[in-house]
Amino acid sequence: MKKILFLFACLLIFAGCKKSSFEAKFDEDPEIRMGEAIAKVKNTLSGAENGWIATTPTADGGGYSFFMKFDGTENVKMYADLNDASAKTEYASYYRVKQDQGVDLVFDTFTYITMLNDPDPSTFGGIVKTGFKSDVDFIYDRSSGDSIVFIGKRYRQPLKMVKATAAQRTAYESAGLKTAIDKIKAFFTANANPYIEVVSGGATLRVGVAPNLTNSVLSGKRMDLVGVLADGNTVFSSGQKFAFTLTGTELLNGGLIWQGITFVKMEWKDATTLALYDSTGKEYIIKNAPAPIVPLYRLWGSKYGGMLSEYKTIYPGTSANGATILNYYHNGLVPPTQPYSFNYGRINFVWNVANNRLTINGFSSQNGGSSGWTTTIVYAYTTDANGVYKFTQFSAASGGYVATPLSRLHTFMLNNRVTFDYFVSGANVYGKMTSVEDPSIVMTFVLQ
Repeated sequence: MKKILFLFACLLIFAGCKKSSFEAKFDEDPEIRMGEAIAKVKNTLSGAENGWIATTPTADGGGYSFFMKFDGTENVKMYADLNDASAKTEYASYYRVKQDQGVDLVFDTFTYITMLNDPDPSTFGGIVKTGFKSDVDFIYDRSSGDSIVFIGKRYRQPLKMVKATAAQRTAYESAGLKTAIDKIKAFFTANANPYIEVVSGGATLRVGVAPNLTNSVLSGKRMDLVGVLADGNTVFSSGQKFAFTLTGTELLNGGLIWQGITFVKMEWKDATTLALYDSTGKEYIIKNAPAPIVPLYRLWGSKYGGMLSEYKTIYPGTSANGATILNYYHNGLVPPTQPYSFNYGRINFVWNVANNRLTINGFSSQNGGSSGWTTTIVYAYTTDANGVYKFTQFSAASGGYVATPLSRLHTFMLNNRVTFDYFVSGANVYGKMTSVEDPSIVMTFVLQ
């Protein structure tokens, strides 16, 4: 026992003698270091004489770009590619740089970037409660040369900033962003079937270029590349979010990868020639074809999983006879068509290409769509070399309460061979279904 006590005493003495050599030594307290980090970020932002060009993807929506000019008294002036007004009108608000999970950049008063976070759809069309799932708080991540990167505190999307030049600042302040956006939109209005050529082995593939220039949460501010591969049968599609720039568009999240090629931007080669550029700087001129590069029916199950007819909405391109069929469903969600009264409903077409099946789901609700019931009909189909479909019933209507409102559409599906094509209305592209037996029956739908 005495030996144990003696050894224990020796250890205590040894520990006491050596304690100072194991103590962590810091030149400054954590509070001082954090204060210096905050000052550095704030001075970096406000010290950019000509401001910053920023881009960010949103978690639910597309990508967006901004011009920001910070000053040392927490004022920020901003332009953005959200709409015509934001692209040409400067908006002044406030910002803060503070301590949070590191150094935190906060846009806590209303400005263009906060519109993407707004939970009220009337502000910018975002989803109720979550907006576009974009942040107003960004944590400092890193900086290098003339760039600085923040990460969204909640949705973890990067906010990347690059110092603007004097010429770029002048362009933003003279509505140059709106002019650039208008030019891109005019190009794709005039060139309805754009494509690029990509060399794959010994073959030159034509790849369709499909930018969605709208602000739709689910589909807007995205670019798709779609083409048939060298085997002549396989359709390959890839997409990415983008933001407008003064010279074209920037593809976000590291670029759009199509068959091993990483496309990073779309810019004007000259006044009238638009091109895509890959990460090596290689140029792909955007040309225009007389018809879509890939027919719509070739994209079921790859780019598009189905179609939607929203409640009491008849889309452009639908004929009078087609509207009669669709309205029998939408207007028949109340008696006397069937015994129950519903205040919301929609029709979804869902493709199962692997098994040659098409499912039509008729959804109905008594609380505006928050919940409800679904009636399902499944069809088997065959298709010929020209994309003409013939449907047969695989399983009858089951579930839900709207078999009767669906009955006219069901009859149409069984009694008509149909073709599928695109219908373009402004910036929107719909899926068009046309009867071969009676071409006066045309129905258009939202592509999903």
